[in-house]
Amino acid sequence: MYGLVRAASLVAATVLAVAWGPSAVHALRPDDVVFLSGALGVTLVLGILRAPAAHFERSARPTPESHRVGLLVPVLLAVLVRDGWFWAAALNVVARLVQPGLRRRPALDRVLNAALRLPAWGAAAFIAPALRQAADGPMSAEALAVFVGAATGFVLLMDLLWVDPLAAARQNHSVLRVWRRHLADRGTVLLALAESGWAYVVLRVAANDGPALAIATLVPLVVLAVVLVRFARVNARLHRLALSRDAVDAMLRSHDPMPQMRSLLESIDPRIVREAVEIAAFGRGGADRWSRVVRFGNPVDAELERLGGRTLLELQVTGEDAAFESREEGSVRAYAARDGEGRLRGALLVFRPAGMLPLVSVRDFERAAVELGPLLGEYGAIAATRTAATIDVLTGLANRRGVTRAFEDAMTYVRDGGRYAVLLLDVDHFKSINDLLGHQTGDRVLAQIGRIIAENIRGVDVAGRFGGEEFLVLLRDASRERTMHIAERLRGAIEAGGLAYADGKPVTVSVGVAYARPADGTSDIVERADRALYRAKNAGRNRVVESPLVAV
Repeated sequence: MYGLVRAASLVAATVLAVAWGPSAVHALRPDDVVFLSGALGVTLVLGILRAPAAHFERSARPTPESHRVGLLVPVLLAVLVRDGWFWAAALNVVARLVQPGLRRRPALDRVLNAALRLPAWGAAAFIAPALRQAADGPMSAEALAVFVGAATGFVLLMDLLWVDPLAAARQNHSVLRVWRRHLADRGTVLLALAESGWAYVVLRVAANDGPALAIATLVPLVVLAVVLVRFARVNARLHRLALSRDAVDAMLRSHDPMPQMRSLLESIDPRIVREAVEIAAFGRGGADRWSRVVRFGNPVDAELERLGGRTLLELQVTGEDAAFESREEGSVRAYAARDGEGRLRGALLVFRPAGMLPLVSVRDFERAAVELGPLLGEYGAIAATRTAATIDVLTGLANRRGVTRAFEDAMTYVRDGGRYAVLLLDVDHFKSINDLLGHQTGDRVLAQIGRIIAENIRGVDVAGRFGGEEFLVLLRDASRERTMHIAERLRGAIEAGGLAYADGKPVTVSVGVAYARPADGTSDIVERADRALYRAKNAGRNRVVESPLVAV
């Protein structure tokens, strides 16, 4: 639908240009030429700058690339009243064509996007006489109110009935959702009122003092645009720093860092997460290897996955800031994420299947990788410092101190409305392993069980050695059915894990399951899980028993 509207707008623009263009040119007077020339210069500068709105509190991801308004409305309204809708539409098309984001796209795509502005300004022909009458008559508060009210109403209706539906179609969102967000923003109305008032002043100056001075009253728009762009960049930088801190905190607390990572990428360009992208970390835990942090966008097939591994290796070996691999199935590009000292800390990978057009420019991916570098470096440094204090060396899982800290964070999450389930696992007849096979064998059994547990839980879950031969697993947002499924899977995987007692029978575990409630302390949940574990032992071991107190 969006493509059809773009094509229809281009056809309409062509027809209107042919039908009205010659007469619009012939109708120009010398004063009109002077005014249009100055307005064109201001339009070109504002189109390139694309100043954002100053109301950043309405945005979840403030950035120089979002909530752009361009400050073009005073120019376009003044041209509409003085010279007609055709020239206002033409200047709006020019402003779209010179925008930095569009200049990187194919020529036809740029023209199609620019042509979308013409129908709205064609509709402005119906309101132009009323605006002209208010601007040409005696200057009064009543005339100002009529002009500003009519112009503001037109600008808002153009947004609601044309721009917003197009945005909803392009992003595959509900137009009602876009309208709700738009109408809830008082800044939109205030900005339209201010711009309409500015246009009225320009027209009064043009009528009384000539077009040259009227153009001078438009120049402050350029100064304001520069200030807003600089402010937006500072604000976006501070926003990304805050998101970086939140993401590091989420990773260190074993929470899902995806929301913070998503916001960080969207603060550079909201379209980044619509591509198939992955954030990979390098050297976590001190090893020279890559590990995935998060992934966004469409699924990636196995061949591109393998191509991504080769791209990361090339990035690591060559020391370049970017690496590129291409095959018949598609391509993968990796951008190095380095810390403040230039050390490789990770990468931003972009997977692009064959035939898929890019949504985001290379420059924006490079900026995103630069922002990610310090974040991944900070995480690696802090994680390395905390590892000795919170990781059990034998199993590689969290030790009692680490799992207790994670447990406390989990309870905060539960009190905020989330859910957690707790599994308490105990190795059956572990004393016989130590007595008959030796403590080294016992250590190998614990290490293998630790690996099995780590391989069978999600990234948002936490597992730790709770003491001796006991293991504690925290399952985040798992339903009762999901919890029991994971518990049974762990029990079965350990039984089939190749470990054996002295008599050759497989090593097994008993599992107690309990659910956290907001009023609980950590000791309350562990006690319930321990009682369930005790019943599993009494019932013959190698089984999962659930606490009778089940969270709703």
